[in-house]
Parts: sequence; C-alpha cells; structure tokens
Amino acid sequence: MKNFSTLIMAHTRSRARTVLFGSLAALTLGAGMTAEPNQAAAAADTIIFAAEADFSRMDPHTSGTWNTFKIIRHVFETFVDEDLTKSDVERPPIVPSLAESWEISDGGKTYTFKLRKGVKFHDGTPWNAAAAKFNLDRMTNADFKHHQPVAVGMMRWIWQDLAGYDVVDDLTFRIHLAQPNVEFIRRLAAGGSGAPRMISPKAIESHGNAAIEQNPIGTGPFKFVERVVGEKVVLERNDDYWNPARTPKVKRLILRGIPEVATRELALISGEVDIIGTPSPDSVEYLKAQGLQIVRGPSPTMYTLWVNFKDPALSNQKVRKAICMAIDRVGMAKYLRKGMAQPAFGILNYGGPGHDPDFRDCRYDPEQAKKLLAEAGFPNGFTTRFDWTQGGGSDVNTKGDAEWLQRDLAKIGIKSSIEMFDNGTYWDMMGAGMREGAGFMSVSWGESSFFWLDQVIAAGAIPPGGFNSGYYNNPKIDQLLSKARASATTEDMHAALRQVQQIVADDAAFIPYFTADSVYALRPDVKGFVLAPQHWIDLTGVHKASN
Repeated sequence: MKNFSTLIMAHTRSRARTVLFGSLAALTLGAGMTAEPNQAAAAADTIIFAAEADFSRMDPHTSGTWNTFKIIRHVFETFVDEDLTKSDVERPPIVPSLAESWEISDGGKTYTFKLRKGVKFHDGTPWNAAAAKFNLDRMTNADFKHHQPVAVGMMRWIWQDLAGYDVVDDLTFRIHLAQPNVEFIRRLAAGGSGAPRMISPKAIESHGNAAIEQNPIGTGPFKFVERVVGEKVVLERNDDYWNPARTPKVKRLILRGIPEVATRELALISGEVDIIGTPSPDSVEYLKAQGLQIVRGPSPTMYTLWVNFKDPALSNQKVRKAICMAIDRVGMAKYLRKGMAQPAFGILNYGGPGHDPDFRDCRYDPEQAKKLLAEAGFPNGFTTRFDWTQGGGSDVNTKGDAEWLQRDLAKIGIKSSIEMFDNGTYWDMMGAGMREGAGFMSVSWGESSFFWLDQVIAAGAIPPGGFNSGYYNNPKIDQLLSKARASATTEDMHAALRQVQQIVADDAAFIPYFTADSVYALRPDVKGFVLAPQHWIDLTGVHKASN
C-alpha cells in the first residue's frame, strides 16, 4: 500500500483521468487501496473528524462559519441548546442547557432563566448569573471593560431587540426585549456567525479579548487542548461535565480542516481520519463499495447569489431578473450535484419558518433573459466577476458551482471571471462588502430560524453591520422582518416572511440556486453518529466499535 503523501502526489499527476473516473476511484484503484486503516489511524479512544475548511476564531462571540461552530458548540454552552440526537425531525427541538428552565412574560418581552446549579467552567470557576451578565456585557455593552466590539456586528441577529438584562439572584438571570421575538429562545441556541455562548469570566480577565482564542474556556462536554492553525484543533473529554447523557464516549476529539475533497476522501480511506464532511457526489457510490458508511439527510443549507447593487449594470432590476432567468437550477441539482441537492427558488429555506416548496421567483428562460438585457440597455451583455470561496461547512466543488453559473450567464452575453479565496478570508470580505468590480458573491446559508435573513437582507446588515454584502436596501424588508419577530402566532410570522420572500424575488436581490443534502462518510468501525437536520452535529455520542 502506498503511503498517504504518495497518494496525494499521484492525485496531482492524474487530474486528467480523474475527470473521467472520479478523483477518488481513479486514485484508490490505481493504488490498490482498501478501507483497512493504516498505521496512522487514530487510537480507539479518539475520533478524528475532517471538515471542509479550516476553522475561524475560537472566541464564540466573534467566530464565523458553520465549521467553527462544530467546535464551539462542544466547548461552550448557553441557556438552551438544540437536541441533535434525533434525525427524524424537521427541526431539532430546543432543550435546557445552562438554564434548567425559563419563563416568558405575558407580553413576550421578559425572559427569566433559572440557571443550572453546580456547573463549572473548565477552569473551575462557577457558572452563575454574574457570569451570564459578564458575557452579555462583553457582547453588548460598549462601556464594559472587556467589551468585544467585533461581537456587535457579528451578533446583531440575536441582540437587535435587546432592551436590558439583570441579575435577580445567584441562579436567576433576566433578559428584557424592546419588542417580542417569537424566535428568541431558538436563536439563543444558534451559531455560525457569532454565538451567544458563555466564556469563563476568569479566562477573559486573565487572557484578554485578543488571547481568548488561544485559551477558549467554556462549560461544554469537551475541553480545549491545543490548536495548530491550518492543521488541527484538539479537544479532550470533560470528565466533570454536568450532563451524564452527553458525556463524550471518547477521550479525545481531533478536528481537521481539509478543503480539498479528494484529500479528505483519501484521508478517510487510508484511516488518517474517522469521519469526513461532504464527500464528492462522484465518490459516494465508490466509498460505499469500499465498506465505508455514507450518512445522508435533509439540510437547511441553501446556496444563493449575493448581487452587487453598487455595480452600474446590476443596479438595474431587469438585468438582475435576466440573470435569475438564465440559471438552470434544475440542471445544477441533477447533474452537477448528482441529485444530492434540490433546486432552490426562494429566500426561505427548507427546514426554516415559512418555507414554501411551490414558490418560484422566476422561470428558466434564457431567450427571455436576453430580451430583458437588451431592454435594460445591454444588448451585447457586459463583463463582471464572481468573488468565490473554496468553501466551508457542507461545501464541495464550489468552483464547479461558479463555473456552471459562469457558463449560464455567458449564454445570455454576460462574460465573467472567477476569483477564489479561502473560506476565512472570504468571510472577512463579505463582512466588508463587495469589492469594486465584483458582481456576485455566494455562500451556503439558511437556518432552522430566520435569523440569517436579519444578517443578509436587512438594511441594518449592510457592512459593517452584517453580511448584506451586495448593499441591498429596501426599508420594507426591515419592517417585515421586525414584524415577523414580533408575531403573536406562527401563522402571522410565516405571512410576514412570505411577504419578504416575494419582495426579494421581485427585486431579484438574492438568487438562490440549490439546497444541498448533508452528507458524511465514516469509517466502518464508527458508531453512534446521528445526522440531525442542521449544519452541525453532536459528536458526544460518537465512538468506535472497539471502544
């Protein structure tokens, strides 16, 4: 058997034949590789997970990307959490975490949390109402000594309705909202673009805001051991964890960011890692034939184009409509993603509130798209650029997505180039707003809550206030999002959100193209893996058959 580095070199030399046979099959057949582990395989008490990109900041209040939250949620906790141990639900249920219970006032504007007694941070300091206040001060109070300014823009989606908070007693904490927020409890459990999770106050005071990333101390089931940037993050089991049902079944969890999909797949086959996120659709059947496990399920992940409203051509609604009509979304899902995705036609994602599977923003009609371009004053098209990322959580072959879109737009006369960036750099770019000359950016988003819309389509989310990177500004959107948050019933919330969806579609402000399934591949001896309908997973129950 060839060693791992030799296989990667072979991969580089065999790009031409991988197009015909699939990168994984071509390599492993040529090397005689099987699913037997090599000498570098992890010990029985360790799980190594390979994600689709390297990780962002380890400070939960400023962290970005779903990949990073896969680590954050195992180290840090907050008042409530999602139960990710169930795969047969459309949305993960909310369960108590650092709060044993909570009460909501009659007007829906005051939340009183009864905190869990006896919980300690990993450094031994107690979890209590004072620690909760410390963390909210850090996230929201500009006058606080340890305030983290970056958290303000990152976490607007959770604290935008905040009116105040106070310590009632050692184990009771109260949060006041300026208006009701029907999703407030679910939003507390969310993450990916900042997360309202609790850090040890002692750790902040000892290390400061800048160094807390190298010393992340929470209350979660795993404790931080080390991070080698660009290589791995190492966690170990918290043997003093307060919840026996989620005490990890392995002693050590190692997370690696491996952006190149063929490299991830080879690492899995060779035994370098135990679990990988998002194998290539071209490789799934081959991996199964090698005895590896494939776990696949629905996800709220939606891929959509951000359109640059500052661009002279794209500021024209007819041009944006033409682009919408030029994209063959059915073809992308069927052929590019091998049926492991479904075409997306509206800004309300699967698994999120208000989703309507029958909604259509536009029809696929390249000929009509050409006519709209001519009516807009661009009979010969124009030139633009895709600023694109190699991808992060649940992403695979994102450049292939860009190239498909590039070809579709070329058919109606729009010529474009593609510039690729690593995922961390790309998120910083999105937070700063689109660069001059860029017509489009794209990431996968969509949540079990609609909070992500507050981050990407509201005027208040125009950079630096969020990730409305194309500078879309429609005041009606902000009003409807506020109305949706303050809704008294689910029906009222859905009605407001569907108005948002129609306005966005009429403006062609964001153009979704597909919703991807969640797909993971596992070594044969990995047990206890559960795929909940979410972007992240609970790894506390994962173990090996020999352990």
